[in-house]
Amino acid sequence: MFRNNGGGFVVAEFAIALPLLILLMYGLATISVQSFIVGREQLADYVLEAEAQYVMEQISQVARTAREVEIAPGGGYVKFVYHVVKDKPQSGGTSLNGHYLFINNDVLETQYFMLYARNGRDAPNLYAKRQDDGRYNNPITGENYFGDTKVNYLKCEVDEAKKVLHVSLEMEKLVTEQEIESPFTERKKRKIKLDTAVYMPNYKAGG
Repeated sequence: MFRNNGGGFVVAEFAIALPLLILLMYGLATISVQSFIVGREQLADYVLEAEAQYVMEQISQVARTAREVEIAPGGGYVKFVYHVVKDKPQSGGTSLNGHYLFINNDVLETQYFMLYARNGRDAPNLYAKRQDDGRYNNPITGENYFGDTKVNYLKCEVDEAKKVLHVSLEMEKLVTEQEIESPFTERKKRKIKLDTAVYMPNYKAGG
């Protein structure tokens, strides 16, 4: 009788402990999923901020040496023509120690910042290109593994009298449906907007 009662007692303990164990495992799984979602969203926020800052730095850097600025009426692209100093070997000339003599050539180069949505993608990316050749291979925004983004607008305006370029950029973090409907935390599509003004000492009105 003692063994039977003991066996029954073990079964009763197991019957009580099993639901508690299931609840504990479910709780741990829920916390793990929530932590993963929150961590992924924080990483995506960082990607959004880093890309927006990078775009503004690139445009500002080119604009500071720009001689000409061409802005698409619809804001689809902005083109810069800027000065670059390149070293070129002087023809027929060498120094006494046998090395080439170099002269500085002030040449003009172009830089495009263009918005384009590739096939199979609704959100536009921003591309930095040397020429408008119709090829879009390596965007400087969006399609990041850690968090996708899109450019809502890139607006540029030149104050010709003051030789100042005003730049306004708005980007948005793309959130999947699964993240939006997550029961753990409220999901919102986060946007970031940056504005800056760049002085262009070499700018010539009218090209």
